[in-house]
Order: sequence, then structure tokens, then C-alpha cells
Amino acid sequence: MSSSFRTLALYSLTAIAAFAASSEPTSPFQSGIEAYQNAEYEMAKAQFTAALTLDETAAARHNLGLAYFKLNIPAEAVWQLERAQLLEPFNADYRYKLEAVRQELGLFAGSAKWYVLASAVLPSKTWLILATVSFWLLLAVFILPRISDTKVSIGLKTLRLISIAALILSIPSLWFNLRLLQTGTIITDEAASLHAAPASAAPESGTARPGERARILDHYNNFYEIETEGQATGWISKDAFRPLAD
Repeated sequence: MSSSFRTLALYSLTAIAAFAASSEPTSPFQSGIEAYQNAEYEMAKAQFTAALTLDETAAARHNLGLAYFKLNIPAEAVWQLERAQLLEPFNADYRYKLEAVRQELGLFAGSAKWYVLASAVLPSKTWLILATVSFWLLLAVFILPRISDTKVSIGLKTLRLISIAALILSIPSLWFNLRLLQTGTIITDEAASLHAAPASAAPESGTARPGERARILDHYNNFYEIETEGQATGWISKDAFRPLAD
């Protein structure tokens, strides 16, 4: 057992136990914690899955990911931890766990850039509304003084600056958010074949590693066209790849 694995195992159990105090005694979430602490990982997986059907939380995704890891299903664990990090972008504990599991799979440990995760703090719809409102407000504060031939007040100047700042912040965030939601994870236990066309019989164009991140380029019937973080491109069955936005 590698030192990173031992560190992950010990640190994971401590972090999970910390959630117990804020959980209802009879909730599936609490039952999952108890099962995990008793090394009943199949039961823990079932309970955390049940908790997610009631309410998707980053904590439940995180714990479910650790249960999958203990059950030696690391690729599924990666997706769950990626999803937990999406729900709570600035949680250092989730980021650490994700990097450790990816290392166990021989993948680059790095998480998504902070500014990419920061864009996920608000949903795409909210960023779009903010960008739209900022644009029209900025247009108004520039045009109205000219139409009315009045002097631009300090209040209007301040409003201009706020509108510009909101626009500068919202447009890149919207782009990063949409791009992040177009990514996903290879969830197979072994390397998955990529094909040159959306068909299992099509020639292979490369392979994707378990737990590897990939960006969705296109989709057709039961296939996604993806580009992996290892720069491999091709079509993969939807059974072998799960979008982060699921």
C-alpha cells in the first residue's frame, strides 16, 4: 500500500466522521457514515446513494466517492469527487481527496484551475442574467446623459464602473462554467477504447484511462465524441463516460 493511499484512507475517515454531528440520527447520510466506519462499504454506498436521492449535497457526493474507492471502484470515485468539487469549488478537503485518488490511478493530480471552479459558484443561467443586466445598464448610463444633455454625476460614474466590472466578471465566468459542464469522466474499470466513428465496430482511434477527464465534442445516439486530457480523441459509449453535469 503506497504512502499516498494510507494518507488518503486515514484522512478520509476523520473527515467523514466530522459530518456526523450535523446529520439527523436516522438519515441515510448518517447511516452511511456509520456503515463506512464499520467497514461496511456496500451498505455505505447504498445509504449515501439514498441520501443523494433526497438532496444532492457535496458532502454526500464526497462520501459516496470514498465508499466507491474503498470498494476498489476508483474511476466511479473520481466522478463522485469531481461532482463534489463542482458543488463546493473551494473545499480544499475535496480537492485533496480527488487529487489523491487520481494519483492512485496514475493520472495527473492537478485539479481544475481556481478560476474555472470559481465560475461554478453561480449557475450558467445566473451568470447570463448578470451579463445581460450589466450590458443594458452600462448602455443606459452611457446613453441617457447624452440624450438628456446632463452632466455625468458621481453616482452614474460609479454605476458605470460597477457595470463594467460585473460584465468583465460574468462573461468569462459564463464561458468557463459552460466549458466545465461539457467535461466528464471515464468511469470504466479498465482502459476504454475510443473509435473513429460512433459505432463499436468502428476502428479504434485511441484509448482513455479509467478516471481520466475528457471534454465532450459531440454526441450521437449512444456515443459521445470526446477529447481526453491525454489528447486522445474519438467516440466512446455513453456507458463508459459520464458528464460532470449529470
